[in-house]
Amino acid sequence: MRYDLQLIASWIEPGSRVLDLGCGEGDLLRHLIARKGVTGTGIEHNEEKVARCIEKGLSVLQGDISQEVLDYPDNAFDYVILSQTLQQVYEPAALIRSMLRIGHKGIVSFPNFGHWGIRRQAILTGYAPVSRQLPYQW
Repeated sequence: MRYDLQLIASWIEPGSRVLDLGCGEGDLLRHLIARKGVTGTGIEHNEEKVARCIEKGLSVLQGDISQEVLDYPDNAFDYVILSQTLQQVYEPAALIRSMLRIGHKGIVSFPNFGHWGIRRQAILTGYAPVSRQLPYQW
């Protein structure tokens, strides 16, 4: 599991209700359910990743996170997590407001595009590095 997800997992209280927005293949959810006994749900846009989550026995919805969060009542979760997804959202402020409405606590993480290694590669090649987590050439 990625280091940032390990760090996020360390902040989650055992037995919590967790919503993971943009959950990918469900690595964090699976870890939290197995190690912390949480009740976890995910929302993911990519159909293939949703299928992988379902194969792992995870409760994951396929859809646009900005729209799907509108269906949840206030304080439905103890934690709402948005990891490495904020930069892909069209209206980040609205999504964060929704996160805070439906969850007691919100956790947001995003890639560090200012890291010297990324800037160095962008200067030398004209492109940001491509990784498994960010597989896009730009």
